Amino acid sequence: MTELRVGVVGGTRLPGNVRTFLENIRRLLTDAGHDLNCDLLIREGCGEDVDGYTPVDPGLSETERAIGTLRTLTQAVTTYANEQEPDLLWQVTKFPLHGCATTIAGRRTGTPVLTRFAGDNFNEFRFSEGVSAVKAFALNNLFGRVPVHGSERVIVLGPHGRSEIKRRNDDIPVTEIPQPVDRDKFSPVPAERERELARELGFPDEERIFLTVGRLTERKGMRTLVETAEELYGRGEPFRWYVIGDGPMRPELAATHGVEPLGRVDFVAMPDYYRAADLVVHPSLIEGLPNVLLEAAACGTPTVARNVGDSATAASASFEDDAELADLLTGEHDTATLGERFNPDRLREAYADALVETAGEK
Repeated sequence: MTELRVGVVGGTRLPGNVRTFLENIRRLLTDAGHDLNCDLLIREGCGEDVDGYTPVDPGLSETERAIGTLRTLTQAVTTYANEQEPDLLWQVTKFPLHGCATTIAGRRTGTPVLTRFAGDNFNEFRFSEGVSAVKAFALNNLFGRVPVHGSERVIVLGPHGRSEIKRRNDDIPVTEIPQPVDRDKFSPVPAERERELARELGFPDEERIFLTVGRLTERKGMRTLVETAEELYGRGEPFRWYVIGDGPMRPELAATHGVEPLGRVDFVAMPDYYRAADLVVHPSLIEGLPNVLLEAAACGTPTVARNVGDSATAASASFEDDAELADLLTGEHDTATLGERFNPDRLREAYADALVETAGEK
């Protein structure tokens, strides 16, 4: 049995998807055959304690500018590594900024660094204009070079992530491991129970039910959703499109034929929404490997997603042109199969090996 102390870099706050990832990883690694003591480097008082992790604030503070965040995060992680002497540092979110800070801290202290590329950061500048595009490019493609060239190993979620890292440094070890999904929480139910859930949630029996989960912004594909819903309405298709999440496009969605924005929904209730839907639609313009697709598939619900990042590896069907989506939504699709690459035993072994092997670089 290997005993490891891991410093997991969370930063000043944890996005919901990262919190879910950490919870699932801790649950998965409980039976990995290693003694893993995980510190979560997180700003004190932000209310982000996660079961199975010891919260540590080595001097984290919020700043408005990326360069300030880089400076304070680098110093905080360096302080932690010097004082606590972990076996490795693990960046799990915000690859360019947190990955850069973690890699610099690792080099300063002689601590191995494992980074995780979970989005499509190198292409984010394409969704901004003017000065904002220049800033996005600098943040993701300049700061992002540091973990690509300086960390001991990078975890990616699928073949797209691997390609993005290898294009920038073909020599760095890359391990392809998707995030786990909680199969106890997200699981299928009999068809009769699905119909009961639909009635309990107020979904109409006579219409096909679409479900989209995400922030209500153009970047998350809400413009595509609006245009597709209006096209389906114009065709006379019987559908109701429920959207979970919040954001600036909520009023426009509410004014769109057949669309009902539900706002935020408690995460505990999400499995029932997936089970009650006929089809989960994920039109986001930029992604890594969305939890939405994995959770829906685990609940037995077919999915349609834009072919970006590694989304197509976990969707029932995918599209590249917005004009394709309406026809896809009127077709029948099987549930996406979460095959061997999502097998919990395989994921447990892969994550444990990545941690142990990276720590061995010390």
